[in-house]
Amino acid sequence: MRVVADVNVTPIGAGASLSSHIAACEEIIEEAGLKYRLHAHGTNLEGSWDEVMRVVKRCHDVLHERGAPRVDSAIRIATASDKDQSLEGRIDKVEQKID
Repeated sequence: MRVVADVNVTPIGAGASLSSHIAACEEIIEEAGLKYRLHAHGTNLEGSWDEVMRVVKRCHDVLHERGAPRVDSAIRIATASDKDQSLEGRIDKVEQKID
């Protein structure tokens, strides 16, 4: 099953600036070959359920390796059985209505 997910992985206790930790997770997503779009409060991912969960787990592992004593994730997942969905398709549909 393909999913579109909104993921926010936050290292806790890793200092005030989190951009290098976020960049590390973006590299994990890139290596996994998933479609993604970074935004101000997280990342949208497109892939199979297992691929997305594997990426989130890997982000947790890497952030702990980088010294974060705790890591918190907020994940919203959308699935559709009645049609194909994609990041671009979901965004395009809304943008068409505001043009």
